[in-house]
Amino acid sequence: MKNVQDVYRLSPAQRELLARPSAPEARPAHVRWSFRQGLDEAALESALRQLIARHDALRTAFFAQGMNEPVQVVREKAEPRLEQRTEHPAASSLNPSNAPLLRATVVRDSPESGTVLLAYHPLVLDEASARVCLRELFLLYRAARDGSEAGLGKSRPHRDFMAWLEQQDAREAERRMRELLRGAPRSRLPAGWRVGPRDGAPEGESALQRFFLSPAATARVQAFLRQHTLELATLLEAAWAVLLHQEGQGEEQLFGTFATTLPSALSGGGTLVGRLSPLVPRRLQVPSRGTLLRWLRGVQAEHAEARASDHAAPSQLRSWLEVPEDTPLFESIVTAEPEDETLGPLARSLGFHAITHATAVLPAPLVVRAAQGPRLELRFLYDSGQLDATAVARAAEHLGALLEELALRAEQEPSALTPPASATGSAEARASTGASTVTVGARFGAAEVEAVLARHPAVAQVSVRVAPEVPGSGALVARVVPASQSAGARKKPGFGLFFFANEDAGARDKYRLYLEAAKLADRNGFTAIWTPERHFDEHGGLYPNPSVLSAALSTVTERIGLRSGSVVLPLHTPFRVAEEWSVIDNLSGGRVGLSVTSGWMPNDFALAPDNFEHKREVLFQSLEQVRELWRGGAVSTRDGAGNEVRLRTFPRPVQPELPVWLTCPGNPELFEKAGELGVNVLTSLASQPVEEVREKIALYRAARARAGHDPAAGTVSVMLHTFVGREPDEVLDQVRGPLTHYLRTHLRLQQARVHSLNLQVDIDDPKWLDSLATFAFEQHYRMSALIGTPTSCLSMVDRLVEAGADELACFIDFGVAGDLVLEGLKALAELKQLVEDDSLRLRQVLSEYLDERLPGRPAVTFEFP
Repeated sequence: MKNVQDVYRLSPAQRELLARPSAPEARPAHVRWSFRQGLDEAALESALRQLIARHDALRTAFFAQGMNEPVQVVREKAEPRLEQRTEHPAASSLNPSNAPLLRATVVRDSPESGTVLLAYHPLVLDEASARVCLRELFLLYRAARDGSEAGLGKSRPHRDFMAWLEQQDAREAERRMRELLRGAPRSRLPAGWRVGPRDGAPEGESALQRFFLSPAATARVQAFLRQHTLELATLLEAAWAVLLHQEGQGEEQLFGTFATTLPSALSGGGTLVGRLSPLVPRRLQVPSRGTLLRWLRGVQAEHAEARASDHAAPSQLRSWLEVPEDTPLFESIVTAEPEDETLGPLARSLGFHAITHATAVLPAPLVVRAAQGPRLELRFLYDSGQLDATAVARAAEHLGALLEELALRAEQEPSALTPPASATGSAEARASTGASTVTVGARFGAAEVEAVLARHPAVAQVSVRVAPEVPGSGALVARVVPASQSAGARKKPGFGLFFFANEDAGARDKYRLYLEAAKLADRNGFTAIWTPERHFDEHGGLYPNPSVLSAALSTVTERIGLRSGSVVLPLHTPFRVAEEWSVIDNLSGGRVGLSVTSGWMPNDFALAPDNFEHKREVLFQSLEQVRELWRGGAVSTRDGAGNEVRLRTFPRPVQPELPVWLTCPGNPELFEKAGELGVNVLTSLASQPVEEVREKIALYRAARARAGHDPAAGTVSVMLHTFVGREPDEVLDQVRGPLTHYLRTHLRLQQARVHSLNLQVDIDDPKWLDSLATFAFEQHYRMSALIGTPTSCLSMVDRLVEAGADELACFIDFGVAGDLVLEGLKALAELKQLVEDDSLRLRQVLSEYLDERLPGRPAVTFEFP
């Protein structure tokens, strides 16, 4: 047969996928990464060709029509599919009969930057194998680009796996699985985690919650696993079973996981990829006696050896468990990703960043993944139409606490496993003789109090003890050393307010919120008011001139900084910019700061049309002149008679040096340019995730050092949509409509820009804008905004501080009613206090946590040195 290397049957899971081509789980999955320093497409195509030649699973096609039994055919040769696009492609299918079932798409934003999308069919790869292929692709790309050797070992043919599977006793495999599942409970997620049909998004809309253990907690967990030769997956599964038990779901739990252990017969002889990691049931009984360590070792031993029964088709499991076809096979799936410490550094060395791995569908309402790293990460991927975001966030925090607590208890109490308590446990406290902890309400003890506090960056040290003056009462004393009182205390971020309101033609008092919010922020010690520049469009239309509005603020405030966010320098002569802001510096007593940008909307340049084509060069030339004029220097120009003259500006400012920010929407080159110039940075979460901001801040600090500036001295200010209130559900109700409308307006502005540049892109459909705005809101408020209560917003503040942010520019006027915004600023001021005062933060966080989990609890007394 022409171009045929091998032919063999399908695994049960493959047969089911091939039989249901329209099912969501049969759609392609993908890995995505960005590049900013160019991409050698010839090297990438060469790497793809070598990868496909290396693994026969990638050269496999599938055929079923007109055959008694479907077969997979390995091609001798299969050419890679490398596409080039100017926009991100919509999800599209891969024909199973057309090998290779792997496609790469390059989407360029500029000659030097863009995104690579590597799509693959789930018939040929599972997620673990896809990660292996990604690492090998990067090594092959580097070798092709540099003319070096990739250094890959041998590969193993996929037929070896299929041969092992066919040799197994199918009847024995079925008997074993039926025995495992006999009498298994239909485990469900707690009812309190669910949303009503009217409150949530449509079912199937996935959302993501991420939780990081602290570095200290991560070190403790990893040390425990190493010492006892346990896998992270073992501890994760045990902790999940305990969590469900504590949430009132019984002592026996059934959930899913992905079996990643290869059969011992296949453990050597080269790298093997394919659809090797089936979805299998985990049935765990949370014990009431015995040792914790012995239980964990038993959990690991039970699943250490791969068996043929693991490869039962989902339809078989559904039949044996008596799960209806329209119901998820498992309510939750937990899995630990194999550790790969080399992939991140390898990607960065190639100029690749922001690697994301997305499957086409959620196989359960909730998928929990754990990933190793400097900080152990939990990712909760969930159906937002079924599960409540706040409840999922709490579950992630709870699971993180349990991972650490189980490790600590296994070390400290190896001879006894305290029975985990149910959610309905007694509120009475009891203390065991000689025990190192006291259990409150049969579930809260000193260890859990310590775990809750230790997850907050505000803590340097924490210890909890039973109050000796009330033995057996359950009263706890927490002695806390705040980070601000320890050596190397972390810097507290500043809080400012950012404005960019749409023009409201019907409003009578258009600037009331702007003025009143500035006065409130001034009284509460905020750092700055940021005023933008926008022309000829309702989006941001209240702010055509930041200098005029900042002059108004200078007369009603006393301490707060007055900054542009941003002056579009190519639209103005440097002389007027220096003059106007010097006036404000005098009026305010030296509180001016300037963020500058090149601009991006063609309509704006009706004010200076000759500068549009070279706006970036004009920006930096004008900035140099403004800074020189501010210092009192003279700048050359021509007067009305055409004579060359050197002019200085007046009045002289209060500040001898103008504080300057460079607005960096996302381009890493601008971050490096800001570092080279020694100026500050204003960036935004509206167009990039926190992880990318972290990487770009590192570029900025490195550029400062190379240019001879103090790398730690520059200020990074991050703008993010902000609305803080008292009740989570109420906050979401108040912000959903206005923010969705605002995002739609922003998309329309992008639409206008596309039309002005004569790009052939069809984005005029209002339904397209509506659906895109709704999707943008759901992603934005969870991942890139400061929306919630004072305590729930602490985690976002912590993430930004860890990323390197020095200030938060809180964007508040995106459409929520003015009175609600002003009321919300009081809650924002509380958040600011919690961030600044470690003692206050710790009291508040733990009090809310205990009040929610244990109403009527005994008091916790804090001791602060």
